[in-house]
Amino acid sequence: MMKLLKDPLLHFLLAGAALFAGMSFLRPPEQPDRIIVDRGALLSFIQYRSKAFELETAAAILDGMNENDRQRLIDEYLREEALYREAKAMGLDQGDYVIRQRMVQKFEFMTKAASTPADPDAEALASFYEQNKANYTIQPGATFAHVFVSAKENPTDIDREAEVLLAALRQSGAVFEDATRYGDRFLFHTNYVERTYDYIKSHFGKDATDIIFADATPLSIWSGPVTSEYGAHLIYITARTPGRIAPLEEVKEVVAADIIGAQQRAQNEKLIDALIEDYAPVIDLKDIATQSTASDKE
Repeated sequence: MMKLLKDPLLHFLLAGAALFAGMSFLRPPEQPDRIIVDRGALLSFIQYRSKAFELETAAAILDGMNENDRQRLIDEYLREEALYREAKAMGLDQGDYVIRQRMVQKFEFMTKAASTPADPDAEALASFYEQNKANYTIQPGATFAHVFVSAKENPTDIDREAEVLLAALRQSGAVFEDATRYGDRFLFHTNYVERTYDYIKSHFGKDATDIIFADATPLSIWSGPVTSEYGAHLIYITARTPGRIAPLEEVKEVVAADIIGAQQRAQNEKLIDALIEDYAPVIDLKDIATQSTASDKE
């Protein structure tokens, strides 16, 4: 008995039950002929809607609302409650796979909220960080400006237009800040400050981005053109920063959150495995095996 009382899984199950009981208390039993809107109903509504079962947070949100926001919340609650009751009365919840999935998700949210692992100590942080260093890689970045020559606006002589612009930029002594005075309008930005490789690639494509980050591409001088799906770009790069793995001190809070998340997932899986075992599953695949054999013979 003492061993059972010390089992963390039992504590987890009890915490989940306590949370469920607390939520049930907040939301009193339905009265079939009326909808009662009180503080408990609204606090429950806020928590379910935000998928975060934190009573203090919900109370702070509710108490911080002005009159208009609170009325809007009440209207949304009344609408949802009325439609839910009508759908339930018609039996629309029976045999609906979407509702089944939502109930599964709801249970998972509640068990996650019930699981509150302790903050990891310095040893746990260091150990987890060493095992997952690759997850804390900071991408290379670049600061640059570009002058755009649109393929749509210059369908036949885009290369010539780019060469003329490049000569004009160099001759005028234009720098990073001057880029907006030249070229065609680009779909995204003209000046990029400390943007990551992936961010730039999403705007320019891989080939152009690789040129921007290449060591051979000079800094503080107009060069190019580099091409994207949109046209040609003359680029003026002021700085590039290499990719690196962030030191633990820099990402300590992120690592701590990752540890807590991993512990919560592990506890959830342990809980679900225990629940499955309680239902004593019986797996009978004889019919499937028979059908498969018959299909093979055909």
